[in-house]
Amino acid sequence: MGVSVHERRQRAELRSWGSPIELGRASTSYDVLTNEDEAVSGGVKFGVVGLGGYARSHLESAAEIESDGAGTLNAVVCIDPENHTDKLAEFRQKGVRIFDDLDQLIEAGGVDVITLPIGIHDHVRLSTKCMKAGYHVLVEKPLCGAVQDANDLIDARDRTGKTILIGYQHLYSQTIQELKARVMDGRLGKIRIARLKASWPRSDSYYSRNPWAGTRMRDGIWTLDSPINNALAHYLTNIFFLASSSAYEPCHASTVQAELYRAWNIENLDTACLRVQTDTDTTALIAMSHAAGGEQWGPIMDLECENGTVSWMTGLADISYSNGESELIDDGESRMRTGPWRNMVRALEDGEPIVSTLEVGRAQTLCINGAHESCPDVHDIPQDEIDTVTHSGSKYLVVKGLQELLHTSADENKLFSELGVGWSKPSKIFDMAGYSKFPAGD
Repeated sequence: MGVSVHERRQRAELRSWGSPIELGRASTSYDVLTNEDEAVSGGVKFGVVGLGGYARSHLESAAEIESDGAGTLNAVVCIDPENHTDKLAEFRQKGVRIFDDLDQLIEAGGVDVITLPIGIHDHVRLSTKCMKAGYHVLVEKPLCGAVQDANDLIDARDRTGKTILIGYQHLYSQTIQELKARVMDGRLGKIRIARLKASWPRSDSYYSRNPWAGTRMRDGIWTLDSPINNALAHYLTNIFFLASSSAYEPCHASTVQAELYRAWNIENLDTACLRVQTDTDTTALIAMSHAAGGEQWGPIMDLECENGTVSWMTGLADISYSNGESELIDDGESRMRTGPWRNMVRALEDGEPIVSTLEVGRAQTLCINGAHESCPDVHDIPQDEIDTVTHSGSKYLVVKGLQELLHTSADENKLFSELGVGWSKPSKIFDMAGYSKFPAGD
């Protein structure tokens, strides 16, 4: 079948706002199985790939969707049944079909949407495979590690006409949606400065939980796994969504200057500070780490807008308008975790526009690529600046003074080197104009 109505509408808007996406693909065609009519008439049937790890969250979302009568969990893929005997018995009793691998599920059919809570390196490859086989896709964040892979997936979506969205659930929260409305209708107006900071300590078990954690590449595919391209990727994405002048399409990084560091013995970074200039003239300063120790805090996002300021934390937005008025918005019962799932159901049944589009995910990927172009080498933090702490049997690395540094960097709009931190390394400003492949010049 052709491209769905809501995707055509989104692409028309994308062109009108002058997105920098230039795919330049040669004309090809896919043989695509069409099953959208079944989804609309018979209710949306989901198949989840996996039972462990983040697939548990997908299964919880599927259960909530099912309890609301919005869709059904029809099938699961389980590659390690010995680890999930009780869950598998539960699914058999409920009549949920169980498959040994994704190929079996694709061949058997009977589902409308395949959800992919899988490793970053498999997001584009398996999403493309599912769409070419005729299925709609809900893929986890981040979209991928390299902008050319994002472009390939956008191309596959357009050529198959299937619906795909990314699990950026925070885009569906009441606070983010309400802030977007106030930016668009002029109550807040254009975002001039965005400051984002967070400290999410992670232990040794976090980096040993799978073979791609903390990597730059896996199986020849860029992952760039890090706080800014995995655990905290939601919050960078929020900025590109909010600072856009379009209802559904993101803005993009025009320049990026980043400093990338690591305390852990990993390929990629665990600590970062970035200054990003967008094509909508928003300046964003981002400071995040998995190695600052102490209690987890953040993300905290502060916005300076034309007509007011915003202080945002997950679940709550405090707005102070320039005219002296104030407003407090909370997430209430927005149930953001299942937001992408409900968006998928309504997109297939009623043509509702997708919120967490591939274009939104591509904007985040583009920024990450710019960060690595600005700072090609991840710098090791000196060992004498790192303490080792054991908590509940797990080992944490704690960079001395990093908690305060994250706050200061974001609040003062300065990178670590600009604050005179002894172990910091300055970086160059990277211009994203015409950028289409990571790494540049490769």
